[in-house]
Amino acid sequence: MAENKYKTLLKNSSILGIGEVLSKLLVFILLPLYSSVLTTGEYGIATLVADSSNLLFPIVTFGVSQAVFRFSYGRKKDRPAVFTAGLEMLFAGMAVFIICSPLIKMIPRISDYVLLLGMYVFMFALNTLCGSFLRGMNAVKPFAIKGIICTAANLLFNILFLLVFKLGVTGYLLANICGDFVAVLYMVWGGDLLDYIEPRQVTKKIFIEMLRFSVPLIPTTICWWIVNMSDRYMITYMVNESANGVYAAAYKIPNIMITVTGIFINVWQMSLVNEENKGEKWGEFFTRIFDGFKSVMFVVGTIIILGCRLAARILLRNDFYEAWQYMPYLTVACIFEGITSFIAVIYIVKKKSVNSLICALSGAAVNLILNFILINAIDAMGAAIATMLSYIAVYFVTTYRSRALVNYKVNLPVTAANTALLLVQGILTVSEVKLDILFSALIAAAVLVINGRQVYTTVREILKGRRRAAAGVSDGDETGKELTNEQDSGDNV
Repeated sequence: MAENKYKTLLKNSSILGIGEVLSKLLVFILLPLYSSVLTTGEYGIATLVADSSNLLFPIVTFGVSQAVFRFSYGRKKDRPAVFTAGLEMLFAGMAVFIICSPLIKMIPRISDYVLLLGMYVFMFALNTLCGSFLRGMNAVKPFAIKGIICTAANLLFNILFLLVFKLGVTGYLLANICGDFVAVLYMVWGGDLLDYIEPRQVTKKIFIEMLRFSVPLIPTTICWWIVNMSDRYMITYMVNESANGVYAAAYKIPNIMITVTGIFINVWQMSLVNEENKGEKWGEFFTRIFDGFKSVMFVVGTIIILGCRLAARILLRNDFYEAWQYMPYLTVACIFEGITSFIAVIYIVKKKSVNSLICALSGAAVNLILNFILINAIDAMGAAIATMLSYIAVYFVTTYRSRALVNYKVNLPVTAANTALLLVQGILTVSEVKLDILFSALIAAAVLVINGRQVYTTVREILKGRRRAAAGVSDGDETGKELTNEQDSGDNV
């Protein structure tokens, strides 16, 4: 049975990885384009509008995308009702957006882009909802292909709108809207999603069940938005748009860890729902994968800090180059964001939405207070440090509350040692002390030594489980048969 767990995790991660890693490479392809075509001020406004969509997304959708995944996974007969209910909630939310649009027009720097903001929110929400439903059906391949198609479309539309038509901020937003639209068209066709739209199957019970799960996620998502995005707004209004443009560019490179680990976390969520549905105790399984995940995050993080100036020189143009100085602290922030997201899957699986809210509230409070103090003191650098400290705080809160639900091991001394090394590496890099590259390389080597064995052990466990499963060791696992039978009956669309 254990072998099947590792096999499924590796298989699904590999499939999603092919699609999603290719799609996330778009960040590196487009950064030189954005920094060449847009000024720092234009890029600051463009990302501000995009960030506003992330704030509106949970409100407009009633947080329903997580519910669509959670209530469609393993509940085949309910899937038409779940998908249809999700769409109905989305359209109801967009009606609320239209009614409230005059208020949104009153927001400085956003007022000129309200129509594009509405389109951006709708297409992103529809893309997310359809993708969540595909994952809920265990349709991993179409979900991965969707990412590739969205990437190709986004790249083409960016070239068209920014280089050919030279539409500036409008072109930036339109490219993302059109990319999401193309992805939705593929999912509707490739996943036969029209077959799951059956309004007559939507019952009051389904609606209430989904809303009871998803509504508490709305303030949770808003709080996470505060942790992730409030610094952009505060930099814009407390410093200027150009500073926000540079800061937003700085976030792109370390944030690649979050976009890539998001692939694994999507699969991780599916794996834990499987174990929950089978009634398994998965503390040991969680600990093994968690240890390996943390080690990988710290190893990748130290490499990013070591090469941040080189990456900025290659990917960023003109005034954007100075973004490198924020990257070390944002890298540590992204490490703890990824680790926290990994742990927080427990709350989704156990349907403990309130726990997610408590953790997010703690992060939002710390972030807002520190942003106000540190941005006033040291401008955008203060925002980077505030974001890092808020995610470290959230990590401790999330760890404490989650261990009451799942008995897994934390190994705090190793985590503390890794964090201390990366902080020293970041401080030396930002300070540009003499021989800072040499010291940074030595620290990176120390992090590799600390984590190398754990990474090797985890990978070996997963590969070992895959080989045994492939050899037929777990062929008698009834739960594995049930999952296979369900997929064979049409779930893998």
